[in-house]
Amino acid sequence: MTTIEKIALQEFNIKFKHLGENEKQWCHDEMVNNPKWLAPFWKQPGYISETDKLCNELGIFNYKLNK
Repeated sequence: MTTIEKIALQEFNIKFKHLGENEKQWCHDEMVNNPKWLAPFWKQPGYISETDKLCNELGIFNYKLNK
């Protein structure tokens, strides 16, 4: 699901494609201007993915490096 679709569902409880032009523009403005949508949880400082957590627990380090 796209960010703009999430905004439409959260704010209007309807799919983006069914919104009127004004509501679509509002969703777009909300998506590009509201920090809530600009910085999702996985972009927050200190975020560790589930894969990274599991690899750390298993002692698998540097798995992201190409060798």
